[in-house]
Amino acid sequence: MSDGKHPPDGPPPDAGLTGGEPPVPPWEVTTRADGGRAVVRLRGELDIACSEDLRRELNEARREHGEHLVLDLAELEFMDSNGLSVIVACYKAATAAGGSLTLAGPRPIVRRALEITGLHRRIPVTETLQEALAG
Repeated sequence: MSDGKHPPDGPPPDAGLTGGEPPVPPWEVTTRADGGRAVVRLRGELDIACSEDLRRELNEARREHGEHLVLDLAELEFMDSNGLSVIVACYKAATAAGGSLTLAGPRPIVRRALEITGLHRRIPVTETLQEALAG
């Protein structure tokens, strides 16, 4: 029987939410030029659902700003193997064209993914965006 506040057959709309955990920000990519490089800021979760969007954004950044890129990962909450694959492809393309790719400020969970795959030994990783831009 419905009490008029909740649907009669099921939990209230917010029943599955955990208290105190902030929501994951929506996926967002922004690009800006900085000293001859493209700074691409990733926000949210990078997974199969948005990996092709990132591929297109990185290709566009390379066309518009050149082959030197910095990926600002400070607001990236999660990255799966699809996201890693896009980053590796960008690194290969940029370096083949005489450019570079640096990963800046990854959170611990993203850093761990880079370390598990060994990418941190191949692609430069800095603690902060400022460090990447100074290098």
